[in-house]
Amino acid sequence: MAPLVGREGTLSVLGGHLDAAAQGAGGCVVVEGPLGIGRSRLLRATAREGTERGLTVVAGRAGGTPPHGDVAGGRNQPLPVHLLLNYLRRVLAADIDVDDLVRPDGNPFRLMDQVGELVEIAAQRHPLAVLVDDVHRVDDMGGLALRGLVQSLAGSPVLWLLTRRSVAPRSLAQHAVDRLIDGAAVRLHLGALDNEAVAELCTGLLGAKPDSSVLDWAARCGGNPWLLARVLEALVAAGRVVFVDGTAAVLGEQVPGELLGVVRGMLDELPAAVGRLLAAGAGIGAAFTAGQAAAALGGPGVAPVAGTPPAGVDEAVRAGLLQRHGVELAFVHGVVAEALRQPGCLLPAPDADPASAAALPGAAAGAAAPEAVADGHRERPYPVPAEESTAAPRQAACGCAGPLAAAVAALADRSDAAPRTLARALRLLARAGRAAEAARLAEAAARSGLDVPDVTDVTGAAGADGAVDAEGPAGASAHDAAGPADAATAAHCEVCARPLWTWLVRALVAADAFEEAAAACDAVRQGAAARGGPWAAGLWHGHRAELLAAAGRLEEARAEAETALGLADRTPPEDLLPARLVLARISMHCGDLATASQQLRMAERPAGEAAAAVKPRLDWALAQFHAASGRAAMTVRSLLDAEQGAAPDPLLFAEAPTAAATLVRLAGQMGLGDEAAQAAGFARRLAERNPDVTALAAGAAHADGILGNDLDALRRAAELYRLAGRPLAAGGALEDAARARGARHEDAAARLLAAAADLYLDCGAQRDTARVQRKLRRLGVPHARAALGAQRPKSGWESLTGAELRVVRAIVDGRTNREAAGVLFLSPHTVDSHLRRVFAKLDINSRVELTKQFLAHEAAAPEGTAASRQLAAAGPKLRLSSVTE
Repeated sequence: MAPLVGREGTLSVLGGHLDAAAQGAGGCVVVEGPLGIGRSRLLRATAREGTERGLTVVAGRAGGTPPHGDVAGGRNQPLPVHLLLNYLRRVLAADIDVDDLVRPDGNPFRLMDQVGELVEIAAQRHPLAVLVDDVHRVDDMGGLALRGLVQSLAGSPVLWLLTRRSVAPRSLAQHAVDRLIDGAAVRLHLGALDNEAVAELCTGLLGAKPDSSVLDWAARCGGNPWLLARVLEALVAAGRVVFVDGTAAVLGEQVPGELLGVVRGMLDELPAAVGRLLAAGAGIGAAFTAGQAAAALGGPGVAPVAGTPPAGVDEAVRAGLLQRHGVELAFVHGVVAEALRQPGCLLPAPDADPASAAALPGAAAGAAAPEAVADGHRERPYPVPAEESTAAPRQAACGCAGPLAAAVAALADRSDAAPRTLARALRLLARAGRAAEAARLAEAAARSGLDVPDVTDVTGAAGADGAVDAEGPAGASAHDAAGPADAATAAHCEVCARPLWTWLVRALVAADAFEEAAAACDAVRQGAAARGGPWAAGLWHGHRAELLAAAGRLEEARAEAETALGLADRTPPEDLLPARLVLARISMHCGDLATASQQLRMAERPAGEAAAAVKPRLDWALAQFHAASGRAAMTVRSLLDAEQGAAPDPLLFAEAPTAAATLVRLAGQMGLGDEAAQAAGFARRLAERNPDVTALAAGAAHADGILGNDLDALRRAAELYRLAGRPLAAGGALEDAARARGARHEDAAARLLAAAADLYLDCGAQRDTARVQRKLRRLGVPHARAALGAQRPKSGWESLTGAELRVVRAIVDGRTNREAAGVLFLSPHTVDSHLRRVFAKLDINSRVELTKQFLAHEAAAPEGTAASRQLAAAGPKLRLSSVTE
């Protein structure tokens, strides 16, 4: 490509930051811009400028080939840590063995702190520029590491230069990056090239002065340098550029065929919904409205839902492919719209009905669907899904309208983030094989005035195994009418197999939105009380119990489930299924297998569509019972059978994120390697399809950690479970991490087991607590919390939990919150939460007071009190950790 043009102003600004770093200032600059705008080329130019100024420059790209060699055993470090380790290897080779810092069983957060401290020292002698391209692709650990390292090195001569494309902040990584940018970074926007720069770029690319025909083609590229370069390359390859007397000209107006692959490659960077939207819009014209696109995507005879925009609009605008002009959407690059109108640019899916090709813009009527193959692989398709064009006829009279509207209204009242939260939950529901229910919920939300972004693609979403659940009770559009007044007061909807509010609550819980799920439940109950008459009270208590159990509040969940069963004499048996299943699972966590067996037998009796709706939960509860009863092989075979091709319902892994890890562990114990790999693969694919759901990322890391005996993955899983609000699952990941530590690291394993036991005990999981306590006793470390019992005081030192006391010890030892988090395998946020509770229980408000009270209490407390035993147990382990880690 020709030299960088049109970016002199931006390069000058970046040069000023490089000069400041060379003089000891440092900082962080983020360059943002749409697809193809030249962020990467600007980064390379800045790297050259940095080396000329005497800075040490390290550069990397997020989302590319992962770095290797930093950790024994081939495990990788987050990209920012990897880059800084390379810097330290270069500048500290004579002073310290950098590789000695990196251990396969080391705490990643502790490593970040150590690397940051060394870089702070080294940068005083060797100022540093760290260049990270495409940070919108960074993973969760990379995002957290990036934010932490930029903040900790803010006072050092370290310049961070990051580039990214605008994306929705759906993942933990992007939330971390957004907070970094908002709080500590200078933002530079890289926009389209102006006409003068476009002409200069054309001259550089063609080696000749462009005439008006070349500039016309350039204008159709909207000032995007990457796209302009690809267009001119395609025109030259097609033999349509002629050179006369030092001037270049283009013959003809037809888009060259070589450009079709370029456009497909560009769209491969984005969700499939964007491609469908652009294909539909291109068929309408250079400008179109959201309603026109929705109608085109709906297919023949299917009217769009009023007020519901097609999926992908916001993503296409963020990517710089569309721009808004009032109510209209217009293509930023005319050449993209022209390419999309060409036959064969966007192809039907390999498994789609060939007839659906006729629905694509540019497809000839009645023509057979073409099939493109590149390098042995089919091109990625962007068809109108067959599910959308063959939707079931709309039905009226749905009794879900009233309760569901109340639930949606409660979500909208909670915060401005409600649309995004609901969209995340519905996408997960659809991608777990329940597209029909997700589509109906999205439609109901739109009718209630909640503008949910990017959910119209759920009607064609696939489950984790790639299969679309095209079947759903009552079709995909049962809510077109509000229904008769008396239907809203009925205990059951006459149209739906299950009231739609139950699917809403399940989707929110699966997406870690516990508070929103609780608000929706409360709204359903309040609405029922206001209307009077019969309602599905047993069903409501059962789903409320599921919500509480997922959040680790087992005793409260048991109370809700028993309340539901107390209504058995006036409740249909199928309405009691959720309560029976949650009670069975809680009983297993508490070691009461007799109650679990009784509830599971009762849960297997109901049949029909209502029973089918909870079948994944029933299958999982039965599998857990087999495992608790010592039948590991039956547990695995009941859900996975590689030889017979049996696969679990994707909804299982969506609603029980620890299921894959359990299956991997048990399959490994029984020598069922194929089943173990299959379970981990299911969890991984579901997490990849839902990158904004933290519990799924945790579940995938948990399963992969057990499969590969990867301690870092297991620790990451525990932290992500905590972030998702699932302490019981976090305890399981910590217990597995202790197992991965092995007998050679008993002290570290004991710390992990003690942390797991604390979580189990706080959740009320008695059987799990007892199991971990037995492991601790075998290691010679009694669990201090066991002596406290259930009568813990509400205030004073005796009221502090084991987890809180460990944080106290770390803080009193002089550690910052961040350092304490690294030692205790916690997040800084969790340490902050523990400290706030400690301050409230002790009625203090500073670390100084905490230290004074601690010293006074330690000196005065009798040796046999529970608190003193806990402090004694916490102290040596924490002091030892500073040496071993």
